[in-house]
Amino acid sequence: MKLSFIFSTLVLTTHADTLPPLMVTGDKLNPGATDQAGLYTLLDETSLAALPVTTRTYQDLFAYIAGGYSGNPTAGPFSLRGLNQDNVFGYVGTSSNSLIAVLEDGAPLSSATLRYLPPLLWDLQQVEVLRGPQSLSHGPNSLGGALLLHTTRPSFSSGGKLFAEFSEGSTYHGGIAQDLVLLPEELALRLSYQHQETDGQATNTFLNDDEYGATQRDRFQARLLWHPGKNPDHQLDLSLVHDRASGSPFATVSEGPGRDLFARETALNTPSSYPVERTAATLNATFALPNELELKSTTSIQRFDLEQSFDLDATPFLKWFVNGFTDETRFTEDLTLAMREGGVQWLLGSYYEHSEYGVGFSGRGIAPFPSGSPFANQAEETAEILALYGKIDWEFVKDFHLTGGLRLNHEDRQVDTHAKFGRFPQVASSGDTAETNLLPQLGVAWRPEDDRVLGVQLARGYRGGGVGYAPTLGIAQAYDAEYAWDAEIYTRFAPTEDVKISSSVFYSWMEDQQVPVQVPRGFPGVDTLITNAASSRRYGVELEAAWQAHETLTFRSGLAYIQTEFTDLTLNGTDRSGQAFPNAPEWIASLGADYQHPSGFFGSALFSWADSAYSMVNSPQVTALESRHLLSARLGYSWEMASLYVFGSNLLDDEYALLRADQSASRLPVSGKVGAPRMFGVGCEFHW
Repeated sequence: MKLSFIFSTLVLTTHADTLPPLMVTGDKLNPGATDQAGLYTLLDETSLAALPVTTRTYQDLFAYIAGGYSGNPTAGPFSLRGLNQDNVFGYVGTSSNSLIAVLEDGAPLSSATLRYLPPLLWDLQQVEVLRGPQSLSHGPNSLGGALLLHTTRPSFSSGGKLFAEFSEGSTYHGGIAQDLVLLPEELALRLSYQHQETDGQATNTFLNDDEYGATQRDRFQARLLWHPGKNPDHQLDLSLVHDRASGSPFATVSEGPGRDLFARETALNTPSSYPVERTAATLNATFALPNELELKSTTSIQRFDLEQSFDLDATPFLKWFVNGFTDETRFTEDLTLAMREGGVQWLLGSYYEHSEYGVGFSGRGIAPFPSGSPFANQAEETAEILALYGKIDWEFVKDFHLTGGLRLNHEDRQVDTHAKFGRFPQVASSGDTAETNLLPQLGVAWRPEDDRVLGVQLARGYRGGGVGYAPTLGIAQAYDAEYAWDAEIYTRFAPTEDVKISSSVFYSWMEDQQVPVQVPRGFPGVDTLITNAASSRRYGVELEAAWQAHETLTFRSGLAYIQTEFTDLTLNGTDRSGQAFPNAPEWIASLGADYQHPSGFFGSALFSWADSAYSMVNSPQVTALESRHLLSARLGYSWEMASLYVFGSNLLDDEYALLRADQSASRLPVSGKVGAPRMFGVGCEFHW
């Protein structure tokens, strides 16, 4: 078996007399029955505030998380252990059933939300990264892992903070947050606002628009914390979020005669626009019960609305265009009862979700050439999910723990679709699926101390079936679930007070993978149906380490190798067996250093490298992605309540693509999205 070594790298630039920990790799803040077996990473508020400035979104994290890789905005905005967040292959659909769950304050975020309104890093309090199947955790089941984002809770003080950053490309990031005490020790409110804008570093030469990729975004959040009767063991935590953005976040550019993607140009006669809005309410309630029991409830309701307008033919010659929409309404409820003390710790939980998704497109194009015909299509999906789960941590012999559990998961999904093209009559179709599965997990761990753990676990992974549809043809067809088994050996230990190490060896084999197949007479790359027609494997070794060489100096370094392979795959008549997964580089490396002096001077630098990869399973050579050599740094001075700094990202000015799309089937040039060029900026922060 080939081995893979992964180190995550984090840097810290906040002034302090002694260096607080940059990353906690090990037990959660509340250790006990909810501890996750396997490699687990926790990033605290100080670590998050000190990350090098790039996009200022959660995608910045994946240069530092073991096994993480960010990039492709179409088939999963990030990958973990070589597995895309949304799906492996990339296809048009509602994206209602992702491989990796992302939750913000307990509310599951859809793949569409992650693409168009990626979570922002500022005012996050904590990030948790869970790897492997997540059937016994809060929220929806996921086959490939989970990313848990926690925004900052209100505090019972009148403190606040503000930051502003300016950099090249007309890029501005700013935010302000304020805590308000409504009732001392009982009721507190936190208000926060963030604004982002950039010109997008892309040009539409036909429209003479050098801000083709420009975007603007505003996020508002109000969070109310109530301790009934001033009892800190009881709390009700209500979060209200309104997030909106406008512009063209994809800023897809194209190759042309004498021009590659790094010219950052395209030529379109139809401007692109993606105004989007999300409103969410999440209520987290925690109650301490007699006999050391704890009751928790997380209730969320979300509404997501996106409008789309873009050029269909991707050329300046034809008047082909598309107007589209995506809307989502999601209600989720998670309820758990846990015992977190004693030799036998356990958790019982239930999860319910009702979601409705709508996707539609209308416009003109395709045939007859060159004028095209009017078309309209729409799909609506309803998903009902109900799960019961439980897990246990039993210390059957001193320091030896038996861990595991079981999830009973039931899913119902129904899709209704219709399409009309030109003078042809409207075509309508529908399909539904209903599945019930038992998902086990079992492990053994030696845990004499919190920072000394050695364990092994085996878990069943599952992603439910659904209904695929061909948008322009109005055809729907059901497909079955896909499954995986994940085995992992993991350890974490601290050989000295200044060094922390954690690692895992994992092996995963997947079966009945959901594969998109082109429909005859359909629009290439768009009209696909899903079949269960692939199997694969992933394996590797992950390693995270940190060394605090001095109270003012910390080093972190990394090296990574992860192997992915389709063991059985035939895609549109071509045998792809033996091919690696898309967006899954084999090697990843990083090296970081952070220095902060008691006088107030601070500096940090991070170098990260990722091996080459590719974007599309059916065209690995044309959609090959360059390796990445990225260097970022920050240098500044901190006073008691303020700091001022300069920063730079991609200091080596490395040219690399995040996405390449082979559109030769439609007789169009290669298009894609490239990484941001070298950029310098200045920033300031204030605390009170």
